Amino acid sequence: PRQCTRTSTLQSPVMSSVLWNKKRASTLFKKLGWQAEAAVLRLFWWTMRRLPPERASAAGDWLLRRLGSRSDKFRKVRANLAMAFPEKDAGEIEQLAHGVMGNLGAVLAEFAYLQRLIDRQDPDPRLEIVNLNEDPAFVEGSKPCIFFSGHLANWELVAFAAEAIGHPSDGLYTPLSNPLLDRLLQDKRRQLGSTHVPRDKALRHLLKSLRRGRSVGMLVDVRIDDTNLLPFFGTGAGLTTAPAWLSVKTGHDLVPMFCERTGHARYRMTIYPALPRPPADLPETDAVHWLALEMIRVLEARIRAHPDQWMCTNRRWPKQVMRDRGVY
Repeated sequence: PRQCTRTSTLQSPVMSSVLWNKKRASTLFKKLGWQAEAAVLRLFWWTMRRLPPERASAAGDWLLRRLGSRSDKFRKVRANLAMAFPEKDAGEIEQLAHGVMGNLGAVLAEFAYLQRLIDRQDPDPRLEIVNLNEDPAFVEGSKPCIFFSGHLANWELVAFAAEAIGHPSDGLYTPLSNPLLDRLLQDKRRQLGSTHVPRDKALRHLLKSLRRGRSVGMLVDVRIDDTNLLPFFGTGAGLTTAPAWLSVKTGHDLVPMFCERTGHARYRMTIYPALPRPPADLPETDAVHWLALEMIRVLEARIRAHPDQWMCTNRRWPKQVMRDRGVY
């Protein structure tokens, strides 16, 4: 249950300040900072709306590649990439880290055009949806499932894609520490059509959703500090097993769905076949572990395919482990 509450659709690093440290700010300064951040975001989106979608996306990419490299988040991105790809040299990691920040900037800019991104009536749609899951019940939408994804490309579009293929769904999100930014982001998310559930009492809500015939969705590449470690790129990391637990508990399929950027303001969303069911003779705890490992295997493969599109601005492995590896 605790692990469920830490899974989200949009983590706060996206809107975290690049130039100041909130943890050390006084209450008054923090509130002023919240207002300043909200004002900057409104101005940013207003400016992006003056440009065509592709140019706005490119502008956001360019801007955050330069501003983001000066932030503490950039250091964490480099450290995470070095952990995941120890075979790459420092220059390659640096280049990938700039790509991560650029993708993040493009995502922020594209929020100004979210409705255009998901317009299915556009003769040249900016979001291509590819369904590789040929299970009849899934195609018909007659049985709910548990979607899982990661912070790749524009992860916000996962919620819309599930709805578009006939799976009304509820997705989890972690409210931002800045309530003004959280309100702005929630206003944008309403355009996606799905329901976004805050993390409080999330497990109960998800179980109710599945019982009502609604699918649920979670992003699983977030760090959980108070859980058993699971191998992630060969090193133990605290990752959520909540989707696997829900699947074992309810019998519903665990379905991977991942987004990839194909250009500025252009994406491909791929829905993959459901993960195999755990062996029937496994106890529940072992079945959850078995399915969680399958889930991580798929997640790793998608990150390896597009490491520069992986939003990894928060530490993903235990701090001491990362220090021992020399990535900090």
